Amino acid sequence: MTTLTIPANDHGQIRVFATDQAIAEPTAETLEQLFGAKLDMTFIDVVRTADLGDMTLTDYIAQGYDMSPDAVDKRAVNAINGTAILILSRATSGQAETLTLALGMRHVTTYSRDVRITAPVSLPDGSAKGIIGDVPAKAPKSDARIGGMIATVALIVMFALVGLMIWVAG
Repeated sequence: MTTLTIPANDHGQIRVFATDQAIAEPTAETLEQLFGAKLDMTFIDVVRTADLGDMTLTDYIAQGYDMSPDAVDKRAVNAINGTAILILSRATSGQAETLTLALGMRHVTTYSRDVRITAPVSLPDGSAKGIIGDVPAKAPKSDARIGGMIATVALIVMFALVGLMIWVAG
C-alpha cells in the first residue's frame, strides 16, 4: 500500500488522485476506506471525467480552483480516465495526516500556488534622512480651528452684550 503524508498546516495545495473504481455516492465512509484517514468532505471534490464533456480535468482545476499546472502535470492529469479525487489542503483541518491509499488508488500530482517573492528595494540614503531640524515644526492651524476660535470669541462678545442689556434694563 502506498502512503502519502500531508503535513500539519498545509496550505494552498490540491492533491489529485485517480481511481478506476466507480464511486456512486462519495461519502465520508467511502473516502475513509480509499484513503485510510478521516477527511473533511467539504474540501474534497470527486470528479467523474466522463461528466466533464469537452472540458479537460486541467481546465476544470484551472477554472474552478485558479490553479495552473505545468506541462508534465497537465499530461498526467488529463490522462485520468474514470474518477479523479481532488483533496484540498483544508481537508485535514490543519492536522498532519498520513493517507494510506487503497488498491486501485494512485497519487497523480499536487498543485501548488505560485509563490512570488520579490527582493526588497533599498531606498537611497538621501530620501531616508528627511528634513527634521532641532525644533519640531508646528502644524499650521486649520480653517476649522480658526473658524472655531472666531465663533468662540463671537459668543463671548454676544454673552457680554446680553448681560449688559439686562443690567441696563434692570
